[in-house]
Amino acid sequence: MYQQIYKKLISPIHENIFKRSKFLNYLGFLEESQWWPRDKLLNFQWKELQKLLKHSYEQTPYWCDIFKKLKIKPEDIKNYSDFQKLPIIEKQDIRKNKKSMVARNYAGKTFTKSTSGSTGMPLELDYTSDSYDWRMAVSKRGYSWAGCEDGKKQAYFWGVSLNQESVWKKYKEAIYQTVLRQKYINCYDFTEEKMRFTLDDLNKFKPEIIIGYVNPLYNFAKYIKNLGSIKFKPKAVIAAAEKLYQAQRETINNEFDCPVFNTYGSREFMLIASECPEHKGLHVNIENLFVEIIKEDGSAAGPGETGDIVITDLHNYGMPFIRYRIGDMAVASDKQCPCGRKLPLLEDVVGRTLDIIKTPDGRFVPGEFFARLFREFGEIKQFQVIQNQLETVKIKIIKEREISPEKIEFIRKGLSEVLGKNVLVDMEFVETIPLTKAGKYRVTVSNLPAEPILK
Repeated sequence: MYQQIYKKLISPIHENIFKRSKFLNYLGFLEESQWWPRDKLLNFQWKELQKLLKHSYEQTPYWCDIFKKLKIKPEDIKNYSDFQKLPIIEKQDIRKNKKSMVARNYAGKTFTKSTSGSTGMPLELDYTSDSYDWRMAVSKRGYSWAGCEDGKKQAYFWGVSLNQESVWKKYKEAIYQTVLRQKYINCYDFTEEKMRFTLDDLNKFKPEIIIGYVNPLYNFAKYIKNLGSIKFKPKAVIAAAEKLYQAQRETINNEFDCPVFNTYGSREFMLIASECPEHKGLHVNIENLFVEIIKEDGSAAGPGETGDIVITDLHNYGMPFIRYRIGDMAVASDKQCPCGRKLPLLEDVVGRTLDIIKTPDGRFVPGEFFARLFREFGEIKQFQVIQNQLETVKIKIIKEREISPEKIEFIRKGLSEVLGKNVLVDMEFVETIPLTKAGKYRVTVSNLPAEPILK
């Protein structure tokens, strides 16, 4: 009953009147477009891409220069082969050229945020309120495939901000979570004792949907199996932020006795792709994003082939992201999902690996914690966390510029609060961080013996 009241009354008043957002309009559109024939979807996507390219050429100095250097104009891009003439941009390109990447007609009208730094290199980016409405609509649609809708009781195994929040902001968050019937569990501080309290809390709350980082969900499911008992039956678990292996899926599924839905997203774009109830791959949200899977030679990956994920955001006119290499890899697919949706599929996402850091007092700290902590500091260009012993964590940092003693102290305090006082943190400022043999950065590296997870 409450969910229907929220959907029919509370949400429209909040979104349409108070926020004046287009979120609900976009969500209604997406709920219809997912059933369109593939040709109609691709035609819509291509028209949105052409509008973005025209805008970028006319309003964005960086992209105008790119077009001029290539001696082409947006109207010359008539097919995918033409589109591939545009260069793939990397994080360092954005870091170096961010000012000229912001559209002139949106100057002073964008919002700024930093990526999580889960590649070891936090990144600052701008976006518009309209692109945010698109992202929220896409996310709500993807979560709805798991039966997750606003107004239903939801429990989040999520990270929390380490910054000191004002009383007013905490009050607003408390009201928001109460109205939406959401409960947040801090998965950065997840000892066995905290898991016991969490289980007691969830048994009282009885969430219909559980959403969270993969490894905290997996560790909590193992805790339930060994020491706990669940007294509620959720309809689904939605796994996010990290690679979901089959053994993890099976354990979470068995202990919560409900289907597990895999998702793939990023700080830059929010939800990129997600599973439907058929679990035959991840549907790509092509109404909002143009997603390419690119092989080393620059050509498109064929079905079953693995390549780099390159994304164009079709609706962020404030700071156009065109052919942006996000840092993950995926397996391309040409299969049709039996669910009937014509949205294309990714067979699998080979995301970056973020090892869990363990502590002497039994905490399991997800790698996402460090990514979230260091994204707050523009002075940090890149970082890597290494654990060789239970009592010691080494953090290598490449500086973008000098860091004040006060900020270093804030970092140490945040690390101490999450890792505990029994862990010695050794921060080392370095010039370079070595790559793996595959040419990738490992952001968190645990060399402690670990329970194997079968792929």
